[in-house]
Amino acid sequence: MNMALVRKLLRELKKMPIIDPHTHVRAQQPVALHLGELLGYHYYTELSNSSRGRPVPLPHDLDERIEYVWPHLPDLRGTVQLDWMMGISEAFFGIPRKDWFAKPKQDVIRRAKKAIQSKSYEQDVWERSKIKYVVMTNQFDEDLSGLKDKRLVPGLRTDDLAFNADTAKSIARLDKAFHVKSGESLAAWRGAVAQVFDNFRRWSMAYAAIGLPPSFNAIEVAEATAAALLKRIANGETLDAEARLTWAAFALEELARQCRRVNTPYCLMMGADRGVYEHGVPAGQDQFRCDAHLRGYDRLFNAFPDVRFPVLVLSDTAGLELAAAGWIRHNVYPMSHWWYSNNPVDIRRELRRRLDVLPRTKFIGFHSDGYSLEFTLPKFNTYRLQLAIILAERIEEGKAGGADTIEPLDVNGALELAERILVRNCGEILGCK
Repeated sequence: MNMALVRKLLRELKKMPIIDPHTHVRAQQPVALHLGELLGYHYYTELSNSSRGRPVPLPHDLDERIEYVWPHLPDLRGTVQLDWMMGISEAFFGIPRKDWFAKPKQDVIRRAKKAIQSKSYEQDVWERSKIKYVVMTNQFDEDLSGLKDKRLVPGLRTDDLAFNADTAKSIARLDKAFHVKSGESLAAWRGAVAQVFDNFRRWSMAYAAIGLPPSFNAIEVAEATAAALLKRIANGETLDAEARLTWAAFALEELARQCRRVNTPYCLMMGADRGVYEHGVPAGQDQFRCDAHLRGYDRLFNAFPDVRFPVLVLSDTAGLELAAAGWIRHNVYPMSHWWYSNNPVDIRRELRRRLDVLPRTKFIGFHSDGYSLEFTLPKFNTYRLQLAIILAERIEEGKAGGADTIEPLDVNGALELAERILVRNCGEILGCK
């Protein structure tokens, strides 16, 4: 590895603005107000729960969440997750990494609290991160009409209209939000959903999104079947597993149709197997399955050739399948490195695969998935380092192989490619300009 070249590329990558195309940042509170919000991020509570060797319920109090995680921080050294927290500490608190393990706990907490409570803290996070936009995760019945900060871009999450329609009380919520009776008929339901999309289009959303279970099958559902299920949902019934999947298949197609109508992408987040670990902390109960696949979506991709489908997957086998889907399908766009795939070795593998086989216009580099703005910079820096390594490797291969073997790449060309997948593609695929 040419370390001097990697460092040179990384310095330039860190100068680029950040567009973070998927987060859980809150519109009314983009940054943390307490260190416990940051150490309470599910990555740290999961690892703490795991490292102690026995399940302990996660407390609600933010001070107690610090205590939940703190004793286990030495055991997390060397993990990419702890690197993110240390990146926050160095960049925004002014606390060096070593102080977390050499100074008294209360000293570190006091210094972090002082930084967080500074009047300029939120603006400092925006500016030091060079964040241009972040895409939020918003429920269909949120009112974003008062949102003034154009750097906070709405993202419409549609799970509660499809997979969770019964348990999430989606019919009652639609009725309350739009003063309709959306459970009376499929026409009424479609009309209410159209109002959701009209609202989010007016608020300049980046895309609609949905989380999908492993190997879901997007089958065609008859109108009569869907109408009967809608009636049951409207009556407050909890559907059995088969009925829930049938309604979800119907709703998924209807939601894709709305995406086509308002010309917005539909982001498919595939493969999370929910609730498999009953002793886990919140957000730490889910896994993925290695037999997950995309083939159940062939009908959806074929039926909506004019809808852009950014796709995220979890398993390494699904990563190869996704690259192939992006290769042959004009409307499938591999997106970022999600959740369990968001670690250096998996980023390197998937990034190199995509650079080798996809048009550079076909994939979106990275997203933070953070719950507050502080996580955007350190997570992007993890990705930037891996991108610098891959680009340096590619430059060196060009020198070794020659133009008759591989297209030569120089530093300027590498940085132009990086800007394309990190910035320009977010604008051209998602509309975040």
